[in-house]
Amino acid sequence: MSGQRGSVEIVDVTKRFGSMVAVDKLSLEITPGEFLSLLGPSGCGKTTTLRMLAGFDQPDEGFIRISGDYVQGMPPYKRDVNTVFQQYALFPHMTVAENVAYGLRQKRVPRSEISGRVAEALDMVKMTKLASRKPRQMSGGQQQRVAVARALVNRPSVLLLDEPLGALDRKLREEMQIELKLLQNQLGITFVFVTHDQEEAMGMSDRIAIMLDGHIEQLANPESVYERPASAFVAGFIGRNNFWRGISTGTGVQASDGTIFVSSSPEERVAKGDAALAAIRPECIHLSAADPGSTTNMISGTVAGVSHYGDVLQYVIRTAERDVISLLPRQGALRLAPGDSVWCHWDASEVYQFSADQADLVIHDPAEDAVTS
Repeated sequence: MSGQRGSVEIVDVTKRFGSMVAVDKLSLEITPGEFLSLLGPSGCGKTTTLRMLAGFDQPDEGFIRISGDYVQGMPPYKRDVNTVFQQYALFPHMTVAENVAYGLRQKRVPRSEISGRVAEALDMVKMTKLASRKPRQMSGGQQQRVAVARALVNRPSVLLLDEPLGALDRKLREEMQIELKLLQNQLGITFVFVTHDQEEAMGMSDRIAIMLDGHIEQLANPESVYERPASAFVAGFIGRNNFWRGISTGTGVQASDGTIFVSSSPEERVAKGDAALAAIRPECIHLSAADPGSTTNMISGTVAGVSHYGDVLQYVIRTAERDVISLLPRQGALRLAPGDSVWCHWDASEVYQFSADQADLVIHDPAEDAVTS
């Protein structure tokens, strides 16, 4: 794999900016033709990692290979990669076709070849009919397509995308997600996609590298990071989760409010008696108007709010310890109103158990706002 065109190897790479470590001994292998997303909050190191692949920044330690070639010290224009940015940086005085052709002219590609390659690239992104327009005459989505065509016309082995959909409205962003994934499947080019949008990463990627503080918390396919999160941070960042602080019982967690969370398959990441977190996804919280009569995996509360999201109802249940979020399909869901008493219950198979090390990253305590405001 390591020598194939489109392969990427990052080995023990560290990047510092003064005393700040932006990327910390990062290692990652990307296979040719893979769509891999670097996902994480602002400051996690994902964009710095992309910039090192592109050649805009150089690692302080470790090495990077692209298509089998070591690229340390190699300038961006000599690497077999191209980058698409959130700000498309199109030349305003040039037409669409001229923008796309610019890189080929810089590389002194013969004129006889340029027109054919530009036409091919514009056809890929469905922009042939707008070839003579200027950027100011186009929508954000159309400009984004031109930026992609300009990157693809050079036929790179790896396409780097730095939050390219961030400037688009939600509906257009969702449409472009589909188009980019279909285009990547068609071309078979390796895509490395940086985003802070977990839905974007989940919907487009073959694998996701979830980053925190310059390192990878988990690297897996979308289903695995959702169903089997490796840490409390991943569980909270991918989708949503209800978290409770407590103590590990070995088979689950006893929360500080007395609620007992029993897991049918507790992870061995927390020793019995250690501080722990119990987590349950909102779609796994079932609601009942009557006491289910269980002493475990159940908590009572009062409906604090109801929100309507198309085919899903979101209930906020106020309990003695904290608010609980429940997401239920509208069809067949129990109809509740604010002020109603309700019991929340869940299956043991839906209980995650994590170390409490990352509790402050995933549990927001409203009392802290009162202290700091």
